[in-house]
Amino acid sequence: MLTDLPSIHQDIVEQLDYFISTVSTDLRLLTLNPFGRKLCGIAADHDLMQQPLYVHNFHDKENYQFLLNIVFPHVQKHSYWQGSLCFFDQQHNCIPSHLKVLAHRDLAGTIISYTGIAHTQPSLDTKTLDELSKQLFADAIEGIMVTDTQARILKVNPAFTSITGYEAAEVIGKTPAILRSAHHGADFYRQMWQTIEENGYWQGEIWNRKKDLTVYQQWLKISRVLNSDGALSHYLAVFQDLSVIRSKDQQIHQLVNFDRLTRLGNRELLVSRFPQTLAQCRQHKSKLLVCWIDGGQLSDVNQQFGLTCGDQLIQLQAERLQQLIGPEDTLVRIYADDYILLHQTKAGFSQTNKLIGHLLEVLKQPARLGDEVLLPTPHIGVACYPEDGEQEEDLLHAAELAMFAAKEKGSPGLNFYNRQVGADYHRRALIRQKLQAALQTNELQLQLYFQPKVTLSNGSLAGAEALIRWHEPELGTISPADFIPIAEQSSLIIELDRWVVTQLCKQLLCWQQKQLSLPVISFNISARHLVEPDFTSWLLGCLQAYQIPPSALEMEITETALIDNEANAISKLQLLKDNGMRIALDDFGTGYSSLCYLKNMPLDTVKIDRSVVSDLTTNAKALCIIKSIQLLASELQLGLTVEGIENQQQHQILVELGCQQAQGYWYAKPMPAKQMALQLTGSL
Repeated sequence: MLTDLPSIHQDIVEQLDYFISTVSTDLRLLTLNPFGRKLCGIAADHDLMQQPLYVHNFHDKENYQFLLNIVFPHVQKHSYWQGSLCFFDQQHNCIPSHLKVLAHRDLAGTIISYTGIAHTQPSLDTKTLDELSKQLFADAIEGIMVTDTQARILKVNPAFTSITGYEAAEVIGKTPAILRSAHHGADFYRQMWQTIEENGYWQGEIWNRKKDLTVYQQWLKISRVLNSDGALSHYLAVFQDLSVIRSKDQQIHQLVNFDRLTRLGNRELLVSRFPQTLAQCRQHKSKLLVCWIDGGQLSDVNQQFGLTCGDQLIQLQAERLQQLIGPEDTLVRIYADDYILLHQTKAGFSQTNKLIGHLLEVLKQPARLGDEVLLPTPHIGVACYPEDGEQEEDLLHAAELAMFAAKEKGSPGLNFYNRQVGADYHRRALIRQKLQAALQTNELQLQLYFQPKVTLSNGSLAGAEALIRWHEPELGTISPADFIPIAEQSSLIIELDRWVVTQLCKQLLCWQQKQLSLPVISFNISARHLVEPDFTSWLLGCLQAYQIPPSALEMEITETALIDNEANAISKLQLLKDNGMRIALDDFGTGYSSLCYLKNMPLDTVKIDRSVVSDLTTNAKALCIIKSIQLLASELQLGLTVEGIENQQQHQILVELGCQQAQGYWYAKPMPAKQMALQLTGSL
């Protein structure tokens, strides 16, 4: 059993071939092991208490400052430091070493001492240094030339031959005058040699000549080499071919700042040019137009014809834009078929509008891609300095918002930024963000409301439509007319639909458990959701999970759900109908109102939109339309529900026409589930 560990540890330290020393916090040596004493030339009987030594005794000024400023502060934070460091023996000979410094702390965590452990790194002998020097001379990428004191060439390296074209045998014994071009006069060389004699070296750019008589620029440094007595023994010249370096710099500049597909500038060029352009505008008090250009249709081209055709479209757009811009303009491609144009001008609005109009017109021209001819739909958003912003980021953001506003109009167009557009965009972005958070956190911000449907013949409850309502703590109550279109622009509408269906299933199950008499409850599904591959399997699976029969529900869809993929939509609707679910065509009269849909779709009900009945009491044509739809629905054996009934006169006309069901504020506004439960106990 080990009983004297400190003594054993001390014996180990005494025997190790390492420099090991413990020092106090004021950097005085407390201990130094035998190997460390021998290495530094300190006698074995040197009493460190009587004859104190300090850390600074083992280091030059530079290394000591490194220890004070870097090493010890690092140890105080991280407990240890290690790295290469040179220290000195008592004769001030440098000892290269790898050093590790540790901190020792008391129970309170305060540092009470440090220990340094170093193992020496062997120095290079003269023979090894000579071999390294030879290798360095041979492998250097710079040309090297050694001359005697009379400037006669004694030796050149392989890089010299590679750069100048001269073999060593062709130049040895001659002077560097063989390399001179006619670009410099005698005064240049006289001043150069005078500088070498006064300063010991000269360096700078110089034009020299290769063996093939090509004149090129060098970066040259000529140094005096002295012998041990301080007398001149040689001259050493080291040079680089600047033409190669600058060519590579130009290639790097092209790769970094220019788009490889179009040769237009890229984001990096925009970032570097934008501040300069703004500075010029401030100085000359000129305007700056920042145009965000969307070429249009690239994603469609990539999907239908492939990426090669997409690249051809981008190249064509770049060529067309370049034809219209001036030498002072900056045109960059930032991604896909989106471009940024910076155009300085002092011209009036009409002239600048004319320029942007030309950009739009040239991009609208038919684009021939192989055998295909496309009609692009470009959009341009424009922001102006200083009216729309004074910083790069603000102007780019404003131009992008203006482009989005132009895009929302559908057809090719341009749009100038205005602050209302920006405010609307920010509100839409905030609503999108808040809605996503509400769906993910399952907070009670979103609620299901129900609006009853009545049987017109007797006023009884015929059904109800599940509607979503949203009260956001920061923004207040947000209308579905605001947040649903925003959700429809992304996959959020799918999450929203599925939230509604899931909550509806939970509510129906609750009502069933209370043994309430339930009419058919309708719910809305977006066109985007209907085309999802897993839509029907998810919907039927959700109903099965909550034990809700499909016959208890009616799914409402709009005509837009059928326009892009009618066959696919109809097959999904037929599958749901075969499982017992009722299908209603919502908002009839607001879209194409194609009678083919009524013929081909597996429908149970048609819902007439409120816009058709809003002027029912004053517009004979509206009355005629409802009569026709009511007769058509009856002949096709379809149910008919009229939405948006808001007064007694509208209600009475529908009764006289023999319409089956109606829905609107005249009967009941959308209500929360608790209030709807009261309606389920009897008629309205």
